[in-house]
Amino acid sequence: MPDEKTRENGNSASAQLPDVIYQNIARQIREGSCVLFLGPAAMAAKQSDGTFTALTEQCAQQLAKGLDLTPEEEESLAQVTSTLRMRNVLSDTMIIAAVQDFYQKAERDAELHPMLEQLADLPFKLIVNTSPDDFFARFYAQAVRDYRFDYYNFRKPNPDPLYKFGDDAPPLIYNLFGYYKKPESLVLTYGDQLGYVNKITGAQHERLPDSLLAAFNVPRFYLFMGFDFEDWSLRILFDALFRNARNSIQPFAYPLKGEPDAGPQAKVFFQGEFRMEFPKVDMETFVHNLLEHYHNLDGESASDDGAAQANVLVLHNEKEDAEGCKALTGHLRNLKVRVWTLSDALGQGDLAAWLHEKIDQCQVVLPLISSGFFDESNPALPLLDELVQRNNPRARFLVMPILLKPMSLEGSPLGKLRTTRPLNKQAVFGEGKEDKHLAEIADTLKKYFETLK
Repeated sequence: MPDEKTRENGNSASAQLPDVIYQNIARQIREGSCVLFLGPAAMAAKQSDGTFTALTEQCAQQLAKGLDLTPEEEESLAQVTSTLRMRNVLSDTMIIAAVQDFYQKAERDAELHPMLEQLADLPFKLIVNTSPDDFFARFYAQAVRDYRFDYYNFRKPNPDPLYKFGDDAPPLIYNLFGYYKKPESLVLTYGDQLGYVNKITGAQHERLPDSLLAAFNVPRFYLFMGFDFEDWSLRILFDALFRNARNSIQPFAYPLKGEPDAGPQAKVFFQGEFRMEFPKVDMETFVHNLLEHYHNLDGESASDDGAAQANVLVLHNEKEDAEGCKALTGHLRNLKVRVWTLSDALGQGDLAAWLHEKIDQCQVVLPLISSGFFDESNPALPLLDELVQRNNPRARFLVMPILLKPMSLEGSPLGKLRTTRPLNKQAVFGEGKEDKHLAEIADTLKKYFETLK
């Protein structure tokens, strides 16, 4: 909380972030009314010395070899690519190819800052990425969560996709400055920046999609992470995005740990024009504190055991259905549950005793059904009759078989249950509807967990 001197100055939010602000931001995120902006410094990857550096900076330094630029110039991708072009070292096509090569290698090898995965677990409805990668979207794909990914191509703008941001709409991850797998969309050199600015401020049909801009007209909280507020182009971008909403937004800016804070002139501009707050909190500290407040919204602790509103036991064939288990648990991640699998039994002594102990502790048991589930080596098979007999959702014990792959449950004790999902004897995998089925299962469990409170 702010000290007395800070209160007297009437500027507590810009000195440090009080708990009430964290709580407000967390509540806005939960309600889908907070937009996340990822600046270039936010998309940071681990280096050999253990520090994290922006991917754009790493790319610039790689391309700058032999150019004899200053260390500051070597960190700017626009400066390096413009120098390569001005000195005729590389053509535009070769510059783009070099950037693509860097990001393709990073897609395989880069270890992104763990903060990014934590942010991806929060229910933002709109995430705006200002780097040319789709790495943030990969966290959604790895968790098998529904999302939309799109990008702006200033050289050839597409018709408005008519984005919607309602409760039922999946999150939109939008690349504001192009996408490295679509080379014509990339904004690299200073010349590209000028062309981009002309497009977003010019003819209506070539500007950013109206349905996207409409999202910025609604009063919301905006989190800006990893931006260089000294960059002149950012001022024009803000004007284009928030032209009709300057008095109804509440933006907050956070630098990556170790990165310089915005200078006094930049602060005056963004505070005066857009009411932006610059709390003296680095990005990692902010995300850590935000997650604690987010998990505490309903008076719950952020620890695994304290936060769990239910304990869930997942029974599956670990060899054949590991991916199915991972996909399911990814969808359960935001439900504040403690998930147990057979892998947690390693080193815990007698496996049958461990399974009985967990069944007694858990409120939900999820057998993941495939042909491999009924392999004789599955230690859960002798427990099926007992599970079916104990199934009593109203008494806080739900057994919900999940049909991973098409097969019949006739002849199995589980076939007697009416709690099997997906409904209508469909299978999760096999028809390309994995995300839909898993989302419906997670929603069913969410509603059930709410009855346990």
